Amino acid sequence: MTDTTAPPTPPPPANTSLSTDYLVCKDLRFGYKANRAVISGVSTALGKGRVCALIGPNAAGKTTLLRLLLGQLEPWSGSVALDGRNVTQAAPHQRAEWIGYVPQHATASFAFTVEETVAMGRHALREDRPAVEHALKVCELTGLRRCVYGHLSAGQQQRVLLARAMAQLAGGGRVMLLDEPVSSMDLKHVEQTMRALRGLAASGLAVLIALHDLNLAARYADEVWLMQRGGMAAAGPWDRVLVPSVLEPVYEVRLRALAGGGRGRPIFCVDPEKNGPEQPQSDTLL
Repeated sequence: MTDTTAPPTPPPPANTSLSTDYLVCKDLRFGYKANRAVISGVSTALGKGRVCALIGPNAAGKTTLLRLLLGQLEPWSGSVALDGRNVTQAAPHQRAEWIGYVPQHATASFAFTVEETVAMGRHALREDRPAVEHALKVCELTGLRRCVYGHLSAGQQQRVLLARAMAQLAGGGRVMLLDEPVSSMDLKHVEQTMRALRGLAASGLAVLIALHDLNLAARYADEVWLMQRGGMAAAGPWDRVLVPSVLEPVYEVRLRALAGGGRGRPIFCVDPEKNGPEQPQSDTLL
């Protein structure tokens, strides 16, 4: 992926003014089965020009919350509004213009090429070849444009999905939602992808990215949403959420916050001295 942005700079202090909020959710409640809520009482706001990390243990509700914000799911109660307009009531082409979404995985039923897959980001909008070409270049896919999407590695496929969303939002996008978009990437492309997302935020987009890597969140996020059992355990500026006293009760593990992350940001690791004895290693390879 071509690095087209400058190295990350310290984000400005968190600004919670409603004038900067693109996406606002209030008292969201939702479940896949009757009387069994998987999202309950979530109220928060995503600010323009900011990168927000959505973190939490497995099954905390991160993917479901992203789909509610996107308008793919309709909440049992509560609302999601973009610039004051209800997302679930917007026409599909309006949502496509406003909000980009990068899922964890995506399969292709047909042998679409990389270029065709990225161009699908413009399917509900007017054609924009320069936007497609720019996305291919930024995501280092120009040399793979004629390759079949389904033949790529998992990390390469994630870059294609990001490029598709970037092409989609060119010219009028407001919000980028990403669900673990770097989970299969190598170190180089993880760093370049995160820098590209900061570049999108610098251009005015609101960026919400679900992550399991606390150190990526610590390095690149302006704000952090910490989920636990379908609710919001904490939300706010990174330096108020990414502290062991807030994280440990949610992740149920003791953590160390070490200096050395750059720009005053911490590096997190599990504290081996406070999490019990290490398990004996087995000679059997599983």
